[in-house]
Amino acid sequence: MKKLTSLRRLQLAELDAMKEFVRICKKHGLTYYISGGTYLGAVRHKGFIPWDDDMDVAMPRTDYEKLLTVASDIDPRFELVTFHNKKDYYWYPSRLLNKKVLITTRATRNEHVEAAWIDIFPLDGLPKSKVLSSIQKFRLMRLRAFYRLSDFDNLVDIKSKKKRPLYEIILIFVGKKCNVFKFLNTKKQLAKIDKALKKYSEINSPTYMNFMGSYKLKSIISKEVYGNGAYYDFEGMKLFGPEDYDAYLSTIYGNYMEPPKEDDRNKHNSEVIS
Repeated sequence: MKKLTSLRRLQLAELDAMKEFVRICKKHGLTYYISGGTYLGAVRHKGFIPWDDDMDVAMPRTDYEKLLTVASDIDPRFELVTFHNKKDYYWYPSRLLNKKVLITTRATRNEHVEAAWIDIFPLDGLPKSKVLSSIQKFRLMRLRAFYRLSDFDNLVDIKSKKKRPLYEIILIFVGKKCNVFKFLNTKKQLAKIDKALKKYSEINSPTYMNFMGSYKLKSIISKEVYGNGAYYDFEGMKLFGPEDYDAYLSTIYGNYMEPPKEDDRNKHNSEVIS
C-alpha cells in the first residue's frame, strides 16, 4: 500500500474538518460558499489543487455570526476558534481545527505548531454610494496594514511567491528592517477591523466582500455571481459554491483553467508532524 505524503495527510485532515463544517451548516440552516483555491480546485480538479495545503469557505456575515453561537454542537474531535475565544489566536477568520492532526507551518519568520484547520471567512457588504464605498475601502486597507505590522514575524507570509502590489512590497521591507509598529496591540487591531467590517450590512449590499482573505478588495464580487449557489464535486463530496463559477474565478485568477508554472505556485509551507 502506497504511503501517503505529508501533503495528502494534511488534505485529508482538512477534508474531515470540512465534512463536520458542512454537517453543522446543514443542521442549523447556514449558508456557506467554498472560496478561493478550494473553489478553483473544485472547478478545475474536482478536488484539491494538487499542491494546495489549505481549505477556505466564506459565509454571509449574518450566517457567520450564527455559526459562532452553535460551536457547542461541533464534534469534540474539532474546535471552532476565533480571535475572541482563544487567547493566543491572532488571525481574523475563524478556523475549524482538526485536533487529531498537528502540523508545522513555516510561511512566516516564526514557525508554528498547530492543529490542521479550514479557514472560515465572513462575507461583508459595502455602501451603495461610490464615495462612501471608497472611504470604507481606504479605512479597511489602512487597518489591515496596521494589523499585519503589529505582529510582523507571526502574521506576514514572507515566503509567498504570489505577485504583490508595490505598497505590500514596501510594507514587508519596512517590517523586515525595523519593527516600528510593535507598540500596536494585535487583538485591538483585530477588534477595529471587526467593527469596521460590520459597519455596512451584507444584506443591503449589492456585493459580497471577503476582505480578510488573500485577495482583499479584489474579492468584491456582485451578489448576482453568487446567485442561488450550486454544488460542486470535491474529493467525493458535494460542496456549495457561487453559481457563476466563470465570473468569480475569472475575477480572482484571470485564466483560471491554466495551472500556473511551477515557480509561481503559491505553497503555504505546512507539514504534518503527528
